[in-house]
Amino acid sequence: GTGKTVTSATIVYHLTKQNQGQVLVAAPSNIAVDQLTMKIHRTGLKVVRLAAKSREAVISSVDFLCLHNLVIQVAQIQNNELYKWYKLKQEMGELTPKDNLRYRRLIRETEKRLLQSADVICVTCVGSGDPRLKDFRFKQVLIDESTQATEPECLIPIIMGSKQIVLVGDHCQLGPVIMCKKAAQAGLQRSLFERLILLNIKPVRLQVQYRMHPCLSSFPSNTFYEGSLQNGVSKKDRTDLILTTDFWPNNQLPMFFYSSMGREEFAASGTSYLNRVEAQNVEKIITKLLKMGIKSEQIGVVTPYEGQRQYILSYMQRKGTLKES
Repeated sequence: GTGKTVTSATIVYHLTKQNQGQVLVAAPSNIAVDQLTMKIHRTGLKVVRLAAKSREAVISSVDFLCLHNLVIQVAQIQNNELYKWYKLKQEMGELTPKDNLRYRRLIRETEKRLLQSADVICVTCVGSGDPRLKDFRFKQVLIDESTQATEPECLIPIIMGSKQIVLVGDHCQLGPVIMCKKAAQAGLQRSLFERLILLNIKPVRLQVQYRMHPCLSSFPSNTFYEGSLQNGVSKKDRTDLILTTDFWPNNQLPMFFYSSMGREEFAASGTSYLNRVEAQNVEKIITKLLKMGIKSEQIGVVTPYEGQRQYILSYMQRKGTLKES
Protein backbone atom coordinates (compact mmCIF):
# COMPACT_ATOMS: atom_id res chain seq x y z
CA GLY A 1 0.00 0.00 0.00
CA THR A 2 2.91 2.41 -0.58
CA GLY A 3 1.67 3.55 -3.99
CA LYS A 4 3.92 1.52 -6.30
CA THR A 5 1.32 1.39 -9.10
CA VAL A 6 0.59 5.14 -8.92
CA THR A 7 4.35 5.82 -8.91
CA SER A 8 4.75 3.50 -11.93
CA ALA A 9 2.05 5.38 -13.86
CA THR A 10 3.75 8.70 -13.00
CA ILE A 11 7.15 7.39 -14.12
CA VAL A 12 5.63 6.22 -17.43
CA TYR A 13 4.02 9.66 -17.92
CA HIS A 14 7.39 11.39 -17.50
CA LEU A 15 9.22 8.86 -19.69
CA THR A 16 6.85 9.62 -22.58
CA LYS A 17 7.62 13.33 -22.18
CA GLN A 18 11.32 12.63 -22.86
CA ASN A 19 10.46 11.93 -26.52
CA GLN A 20 12.44 8.70 -26.69
CA GLY A 21 9.65 6.94 -28.57
CA GLN A 22 6.96 4.63 -27.26
CA VAL A 23 7.16 3.17 -23.76
CA LEU A 24 6.55 -0.54 -23.18
CA VAL A 25 4.84 -1.39 -19.89
CA ALA A 26 4.76 -5.01 -18.76
CA ALA A 27 3.81 -7.08 -15.70
CA PRO A 28 3.72 -10.86 -15.11
CA SER A 29 -0.07 -11.12 -14.63
CA ASN A 30 -3.06 -9.84 -16.59
CA ILE A 31 -4.62 -8.29 -13.46
CA ALA A 32 -1.46 -6.26 -12.77
CA VAL A 33 -1.30 -5.09 -16.40
CA ASP A 34 -4.99 -4.08 -16.41
CA GLN A 35 -4.61 -2.11 -13.18
CA LEU A 36 -1.57 -0.22 -14.43
CA THR A 37 -3.18 0.36 -17.86
CA MET A 38 -6.10 2.13 -16.17
CA LYS A 39 -3.80 4.28 -14.01
CA ILE A 40 -1.73 5.33 -17.05
CA HIS A 41 -4.89 6.05 -19.06
CA ARG A 42 -5.98 8.48 -16.33
CA THR A 43 -2.81 10.53 -16.87
CA GLY A 44 -4.15 11.43 -20.32
CA LEU A 45 -1.68 9.38 -22.37
CA LYS A 46 -2.72 7.30 -25.39
CA VAL A 47 -2.57 3.75 -24.06
CA VAL A 48 -3.18 0.49 -25.90
CA ARG A 49 -3.57 -2.76 -23.97
CA LEU A 50 -2.43 -5.69 -26.08
CA ALA A 51 -4.15 -8.84 -24.82
CA ALA A 52 -3.27 -12.39 -25.85
CA LYS A 53 -5.56 -13.86 -28.52
CA SER A 54 -6.72 -16.44 -25.97
CA ARG A 55 -7.93 -13.67 -23.63
CA GLU A 56 -9.85 -11.56 -26.13
CA ALA A 57 -13.17 -13.05 -24.97
CA VAL A 58 -12.39 -12.39 -21.28
CA ILE A 59 -14.09 -9.27 -19.90
CA SER A 60 -11.75 -6.86 -18.12
CA SER A 61 -11.88 -3.36 -16.61
CA VAL A 62 -9.87 -1.95 -19.54
CA ASP A 63 -11.81 -3.47 -22.46
CA PHE A 64 -12.19 -0.03 -24.03
CA LEU A 65 -8.36 0.23 -24.29
CA CYS A 66 -7.79 -3.31 -25.62
CA LEU A 67 -6.42 -3.52 -29.15
CA HIS A 68 -8.96 -6.08 -30.42
CA ASN A 69 -11.83 -3.77 -29.36
CA LEU A 70 -10.17 -0.59 -30.66
CA VAL A 71 -9.78 -2.17 -34.11
CA ILE A 72 -13.56 -2.66 -34.44
CA GLN A 73 -14.31 0.77 -32.91
CA VAL A 74 -12.07 2.52 -35.44
CA ALA A 75 -13.55 0.49 -38.30
CA GLN A 76 -17.07 1.38 -37.12
CA ILE A 77 -16.31 5.12 -36.87
CA GLN A 78 -14.75 5.13 -40.35
CA ASN A 79 -17.41 2.71 -41.66
CA ASN A 80 -14.70 1.22 -43.89
CA GLU A 81 -14.21 -2.08 -45.66
CA LEU A 82 -13.07 -3.82 -42.47
CA TYR A 83 -16.32 -2.94 -40.70
CA LYS A 84 -18.34 -4.30 -43.62
CA TRP A 85 -16.45 -7.61 -43.40
CA TYR A 86 -16.89 -7.61 -39.61
CA LYS A 87 -20.67 -7.12 -39.93
CA LEU A 88 -20.85 -9.83 -42.58
CA LYS A 89 -18.95 -12.24 -40.31
CA GLN A 90 -21.31 -11.45 -37.41
CA GLU A 91 -24.33 -12.15 -39.60
CA MET A 92 -23.01 -15.21 -41.46
CA GLY A 93 -20.94 -16.68 -38.62
CA GLU A 94 -18.13 -17.56 -41.02
CA LEU A 95 -16.41 -16.06 -44.08
CA THR A 96 -15.10 -17.91 -47.12
CA PRO A 97 -11.34 -18.71 -46.91
CA LYS A 98 -10.57 -15.99 -49.49
CA ASP A 99 -12.72 -13.37 -47.74
CA ASN A 100 -11.26 -14.38 -44.38
CA LEU A 101 -7.71 -13.77 -45.65
CA ARG A 102 -8.72 -10.25 -46.72
CA TYR A 103 -10.48 -9.67 -43.37
CA ARG A 104 -7.42 -10.84 -41.37
CA ARG A 105 -5.12 -8.61 -43.47
CA LEU A 106 -7.29 -5.53 -42.82
CA ILE A 107 -7.30 -6.32 -39.09
CA ARG A 108 -3.48 -6.61 -39.06
CA GLU A 109 -3.11 -3.27 -40.86
CA THR A 110 -5.47 -1.50 -38.42
CA GLU A 111 -3.71 -3.11 -35.43
CA LYS A 112 -0.35 -1.89 -36.68
CA ARG A 113 -1.64 1.68 -37.14
CA LEU A 114 -3.19 1.72 -33.67
CA LEU A 115 -0.06 0.35 -32.00
CA GLN A 116 2.11 2.90 -33.83
CA SER A 117 -0.09 5.79 -32.73
CA ALA A 118 0.02 4.87 -29.01
CA ASP A 119 2.26 6.59 -26.44
CA VAL A 120 2.30 3.50 -24.24
CA ILE A 121 1.74 -0.18 -24.99
CA CYS A 122 0.77 -2.41 -22.06
CA VAL A 123 1.29 -6.18 -22.15
CA THR A 124 2.10 -9.12 -19.91
CA CYS A 125 5.82 -10.03 -19.85
CA VAL A 126 5.20 -13.11 -21.99
CA GLY A 127 2.77 -11.12 -24.17
CA SER A 128 5.55 -8.71 -25.16
CA GLY A 129 6.81 -11.52 -27.41
CA ASP A 130 3.57 -11.26 -29.42
CA PRO A 131 4.18 -11.42 -33.22
CA ARG A 132 2.25 -8.13 -33.58
CA LEU A 133 5.11 -6.36 -31.76
CA LYS A 134 7.98 -7.99 -33.67
CA ASP A 135 8.80 -4.84 -35.70
CA PHE A 136 8.61 -2.53 -32.68
CA ARG A 137 11.56 -1.30 -30.62
CA PHE A 138 11.15 0.24 -27.17
CA LYS A 139 14.01 2.23 -25.68
CA GLN A 140 12.17 2.62 -22.38
CA VAL A 141 10.60 -0.33 -20.57
CA LEU A 142 8.83 -0.45 -17.22
CA ILE A 143 8.06 -3.80 -15.57
CA ASP A 144 5.58 -3.67 -12.68
CA GLU A 145 5.34 -6.46 -10.06
CA SER A 146 8.73 -7.57 -11.40
CA THR A 147 9.48 -9.50 -8.19
CA GLN A 148 6.64 -11.90 -9.05
CA ALA A 149 8.10 -12.64 -12.49
CA THR A 150 10.74 -15.25 -13.21
CA GLU A 151 13.99 -13.95 -14.68
CA PRO A 152 13.41 -15.33 -18.22
CA GLU A 153 9.92 -13.74 -18.16
CA CYS A 154 11.44 -10.33 -17.37
CA LEU A 155 13.94 -10.67 -20.20
CA ILE A 156 11.24 -10.86 -22.91
CA PRO A 157 10.22 -7.16 -22.69
CA ILE A 158 13.82 -6.10 -21.97
CA ILE A 159 15.19 -7.51 -25.26
CA MET A 160 12.78 -5.36 -27.28
CA GLY A 161 15.51 -2.74 -27.76
CA SER A 162 15.58 -1.25 -24.26
CA LYS A 163 18.13 1.37 -23.24
CA GLN A 164 16.39 2.34 -20.00
CA ILE A 165 14.63 -0.17 -17.70
CA VAL A 166 12.52 0.48 -14.61
CA LEU A 167 11.76 -2.55 -12.41
CA VAL A 168 9.01 -2.03 -9.84
CA GLY A 169 8.24 -4.57 -7.14
CA ASP A 170 8.77 -5.71 -3.58
CA HIS A 171 11.21 -8.58 -3.05
CA CYS A 172 9.95 -8.95 0.56
CA GLN A 173 6.56 -10.04 -0.75
CA LEU A 174 5.65 -13.21 -2.65
CA GLY A 175 8.23 -14.14 -5.31
CA PRO A 176 7.68 -16.06 -8.55
CA VAL A 177 5.61 -19.23 -8.08
CA ILE A 178 7.65 -22.17 -9.40
CA MET A 179 5.85 -25.52 -9.40
CA CYS A 180 8.96 -27.57 -10.23
CA LYS A 181 11.15 -28.00 -7.13
CA LYS A 182 14.29 -28.77 -9.13
CA ALA A 183 13.91 -25.59 -11.19
CA ALA A 184 13.27 -23.55 -8.01
CA GLN A 185 16.39 -24.97 -6.31
CA ALA A 186 18.42 -24.28 -9.45
CA GLY A 187 17.59 -20.57 -9.08
CA LEU A 188 14.46 -19.96 -11.15
CA GLN A 189 12.62 -18.66 -8.08
CA ARG A 190 14.98 -15.68 -7.86
CA SER A 191 13.59 -12.71 -9.76
CA LEU A 192 15.75 -10.33 -11.79
CA PHE A 193 14.90 -7.60 -9.24
CA GLU A 194 16.33 -9.75 -6.44
CA ARG A 195 19.43 -10.66 -8.45
CA LEU A 196 20.19 -6.96 -9.01
CA ILE A 197 19.81 -6.25 -5.28
CA LEU A 198 22.27 -9.09 -4.52
CA LEU A 199 24.65 -7.42 -7.01
CA ASN A 200 24.51 -4.31 -4.75
CA ILE A 201 22.29 -2.20 -6.99
CA LYS A 202 20.37 -0.15 -4.45
CA PRO A 203 16.63 0.14 -5.05
CA VAL A 204 14.57 3.25 -4.26
CA ARG A 205 12.18 2.27 -1.49
CA LEU A 206 8.74 3.82 -0.99
CA GLN A 207 8.49 3.96 2.78
CA VAL A 208 5.01 5.33 3.53
CA GLN A 209 2.03 2.96 3.46
CA TYR A 210 -1.49 4.36 2.89
CA ARG A 211 -3.49 1.13 3.12
CA MET A 212 -3.86 -0.23 6.63
CA HIS A 213 -4.40 0.66 10.26
CA PRO A 214 -1.03 1.50 11.90
CA CYS A 215 -1.31 -1.46 14.29
CA LEU A 216 -1.58 -3.83 11.30
CA SER A 217 1.46 -2.38 9.56
CA SER A 218 3.76 -2.70 12.59
CA PHE A 219 4.24 -6.47 12.09
CA PRO A 220 5.33 -6.39 8.40
CA SER A 221 7.36 -3.23 9.08
CA ASN A 222 9.38 -4.80 11.91
CA THR A 223 9.58 -8.31 10.41
CA PHE A 224 10.42 -7.54 6.77
CA TYR A 225 11.47 -3.89 6.44
CA GLU A 226 13.73 -3.32 9.48
CA GLY A 227 11.03 -1.10 11.01
CA SER A 228 11.35 1.47 8.21
CA LEU A 229 7.70 1.38 7.04
CA GLN A 230 5.91 4.60 7.98
CA ASN A 231 2.17 5.23 8.12
CA GLY A 232 0.43 7.69 5.83
CA VAL A 233 -2.92 7.00 7.52
CA SER A 234 -3.83 7.47 11.18
CA LYS A 235 -5.83 5.23 13.52
CA LYS A 236 -8.78 7.60 13.05
CA ASP A 237 -8.77 7.08 9.25
CA ARG A 238 -9.03 3.31 9.67
CA THR A 239 -11.47 3.02 12.57
CA ASP A 240 -15.05 1.93 11.92
CA LEU A 241 -17.31 3.18 14.71
CA ILE A 242 -19.77 0.30 14.20
CA LEU A 243 -17.03 -2.21 15.08
CA THR A 244 -15.66 -0.40 18.13
CA THR A 245 -18.70 -1.29 20.25
CA ASP A 246 -18.79 -5.07 20.38
CA PHE A 247 -16.54 -6.80 17.90
CA TRP A 248 -12.81 -6.62 18.60
CA PRO A 249 -11.46 -8.33 21.76
CA ASN A 250 -9.32 -5.18 22.17
CA ASN A 251 -10.71 -1.98 20.63
CA GLN A 252 -7.22 -0.50 20.35
CA LEU A 253 -6.11 -3.40 18.13
CA PRO A 254 -8.61 -3.98 15.28
CA MET A 255 -7.56 -7.59 14.59
CA PHE A 256 -7.79 -11.04 16.11
CA PHE A 257 -6.81 -14.64 15.41
CA TYR A 258 -9.66 -17.17 15.46
CA SER A 259 -8.41 -20.69 16.15
CA SER A 260 -10.51 -23.32 14.35
CA MET A 261 -10.00 -26.94 15.34
CA GLY A 262 -11.55 -28.39 12.15
CA ARG A 263 -9.98 -31.10 10.05
CA GLU A 264 -8.55 -30.35 6.61
CA GLU A 265 -9.86 -32.58 3.82
CA PHE A 266 -9.64 -32.85 0.04
CA ALA A 267 -12.17 -30.80 -1.92
CA ALA A 268 -14.41 -32.42 -4.57
CA SER A 269 -11.86 -31.53 -7.29
CA GLY A 270 -9.27 -33.72 -5.55
CA THR A 271 -6.59 -31.06 -6.10
CA SER A 272 -7.55 -28.55 -3.39
CA TYR A 273 -8.44 -28.47 0.32
CA LEU A 274 -11.34 -27.42 2.49
CA ASN A 275 -12.04 -27.11 6.21
CA ARG A 276 -15.73 -27.29 7.17
CA VAL A 277 -15.39 -25.93 10.72
CA GLU A 278 -13.42 -22.95 9.46
CA ALA A 279 -16.11 -22.23 6.84
CA GLN A 280 -18.80 -22.35 9.55
CA ASN A 281 -16.82 -19.85 11.64
CA VAL A 282 -16.43 -17.57 8.61
CA GLU A 283 -20.22 -17.64 8.12
CA LYS A 284 -20.80 -16.78 11.81
CA ILE A 285 -18.44 -13.80 11.69
CA ILE A 286 -19.88 -12.48 8.41
CA THR A 287 -23.45 -12.81 9.75
CA LYS A 288 -22.46 -10.91 12.90
CA LEU A 289 -20.85 -8.13 10.82
CA LEU A 290 -23.90 -7.81 8.57
CA LYS A 291 -26.24 -7.66 11.59
CA MET A 292 -24.05 -4.90 13.05
CA GLY A 293 -24.64 -2.80 9.94
CA ILE A 294 -21.49 -3.45 7.91
CA LYS A 295 -22.30 -3.52 4.16
CA SER A 296 -21.55 -6.73 2.25
CA GLU A 297 -19.21 -4.88 -0.17
CA GLN A 298 -17.07 -3.87 2.83
CA ILE A 299 -16.30 -7.50 3.72
CA GLY A 300 -13.58 -9.56 2.05
CA VAL A 301 -12.82 -13.23 2.64
CA VAL A 302 -9.41 -14.47 1.51
CA THR A 303 -8.40 -18.13 1.43
CA PRO A 304 -5.40 -19.84 -0.20
CA TYR A 305 -7.51 -22.75 -1.46
CA GLU A 306 -10.01 -22.76 -4.33
CA GLY A 307 -11.78 -25.72 -2.65
CA GLN A 308 -12.32 -23.68 0.51
CA ARG A 309 -13.52 -20.66 -1.49
CA GLN A 310 -16.17 -22.77 -3.22
CA TYR A 311 -17.19 -24.47 0.02
CA ILE A 312 -17.61 -21.15 1.90
CA LEU A 313 -19.81 -19.84 -0.95
CA SER A 314 -22.02 -22.94 -1.07
CA TYR A 315 -22.19 -23.19 2.75
CA MET A 316 -23.32 -19.59 3.12
CA GLN A 317 -26.00 -20.05 0.43
CA ARG A 318 -27.26 -23.30 2.00
CA LYS A 319 -26.87 -22.69 5.74
CA GLY A 320 -26.46 -18.91 6.09
CA THR A 321 -28.74 -17.57 8.81
CA LEU A 322 -29.51 -14.40 6.84
CA LYS A 323 -31.96 -14.64 3.96
CA GLU A 324 -30.40 -14.09 0.52
CA SER A 325 -30.88 -10.45 -0.46
